[in-house]
Amino acid sequence: MRLRCLGLLTVLLVMQSALAATATQATCQEYLATSPSPTDIPAVTGPGVAQRTSFLASGGKLVTIANRYYSVSIPAAFYTAANPIVIFDLHGTGGYPEAEWNDWHTAMEERGVAFIALGWGGGAPGAAPDTEIYQHVKQIFQEVGAACPLSGATKWLMGFSVGSAMSFAVMIRDVADQRLFRGQIAVSGASIGPLTTGREVLHDTVEANRSNTRAVKGTLSWMYCGDKDLDHSWSMCTEMPLGQAFVNEHGGQATLYQDPNGEHHSLPASSVPRNQMFDYLVAAPASSWVNIAQTDCLFNAAEVAFPSLLTPKPAASLTAAPFRYRYYTKTNSAIGVSMDDDRFYYLDSSGILTDLGMAAGFLDQLSCR
Repeated sequence: MRLRCLGLLTVLLVMQSALAATATQATCQEYLATSPSPTDIPAVTGPGVAQRTSFLASGGKLVTIANRYYSVSIPAAFYTAANPIVIFDLHGTGGYPEAEWNDWHTAMEERGVAFIALGWGGGAPGAAPDTEIYQHVKQIFQEVGAACPLSGATKWLMGFSVGSAMSFAVMIRDVADQRLFRGQIAVSGASIGPLTTGREVLHDTVEANRSNTRAVKGTLSWMYCGDKDLDHSWSMCTEMPLGQAFVNEHGGQATLYQDPNGEHHSLPASSVPRNQMFDYLVAAPASSWVNIAQTDCLFNAAEVAFPSLLTPKPAASLTAAPFRYRYYTKTNSAIGVSMDDDRFYYLDSSGILTDLGMAAGFLDQLSCR
């Protein structure tokens, strides 16, 4: 028997819902209302005081993570959206989550987009490196997703200014790890500070991956620059094409909106490019690759469907490049997904390898998307 009949077994849908507690609008709203402003959240000053007050009054929540914090804002329309979207935001120099929310919340609420922002200290001493940011990303999605229905939502990494420059590095980390993000929204920044080396130098992680043609494989990027943005002493529209080129030359697909009248902070209040950004997110096709969680979900379903072929279960997921796989000692068989071509494979006890097709093709049938 071959595993290609896996997609026909609708009983697995029931199995998937029974395996884990369901996050709903009710559980999410309860989560948001529980301790929305812990006493150990770092203080804000100046306009941040009023911004934090407004953020909390809107139903948002602040959460500590290590010595940092993040904000969570989920509008009512998110729960009923046909294609729910989550944006994970990295602020610019001197920024903080409430300031990002202040810039974006009206548009996010109108579009029903959930908005999570991390206070990472960008542009200041002690700022989190990309490795720490990505660890926080994984933990935050796990924490919020335990109560809120994020698993079926398309996730995008947004960065502003130095946060935009950092987002290229975080996307590289994500593609090499869990593939949580469908893509990137890079706003007004590609080169990393200090800018003494010039606009051609991006983040260290980006520069280290110049020879890795698959660094951002399968990702989509929507980018924005303003011709009148001289924050880095030159027009941002001479800098952002360098980030666009990196994505397009390293396995991704990027589009750049060049605003002839745009300045550094223009995008949130500029309806034409802003609407184009949201339209781009909504129209984005489903990814053809699968992330670690989706791969393991597929493996779990296969184990239940075919116990005589895959025994004993559950087996541990292992990695041997380019495969994530599970080996079954009793049946001397294995299933795996190749991170090179994102195809699902079955290896039987005779050593015959069967290509079952694109792994992503099984996801929707099994509620693993």
